[in-house]
Amino acid sequence: MRKKIAGVSLVAGLIAVAVTVGAVAMGSAEGRQLEGQFCTNPNALPKPAACIQLAFGDDMAQGYTGSTDREIALRPGTYWLTVNDTSAMHNFSIESPDGVDQDITGVGETGSVTVKVHLTHGRYTLFCAPHRAMGMFVNLEVGGEGQVG
Repeated sequence: MRKKIAGVSLVAGLIAVAVTVGAVAMGSAEGRQLEGQFCTNPNALPKPAACIQLAFGDDMAQGYTGSTDREIALRPGTYWLTVNDTSAMHNFSIESPDGVDQDITGVGETGSVTVKVHLTHGRYTLFCAPHRAMGMFVNLEVGGEGQVG
């Protein structure tokens, strides 16, 4: 099941997503910041630009063909996910632990988008839909106690 973000929507009660415009307060009371972007890795196939990256503070995961460092561990809670989509050939989507996909950006769209996500226990996947089979995905393993202050 794939749903397009339009304003505010709920996906299976697990991901609350709200598209925001302009500056967003990123203090701990409002959530924590995740950054997604496309990257260049010489090991990516079919070309070095077939890479997706997710950063949380100093932690970073990259997803490309054969990547061994594609996972970030997070605690449950609210996060602001900002994706910088610089390619009309790619997109950003997120899959919840129950297998529901939600597009953040679409193929053909470019620009920076910030969405609010509420992560509960389980594995989420941030991916490029047209190139997921080639390894353009990273996993978010959510576990442990919730966020603190």
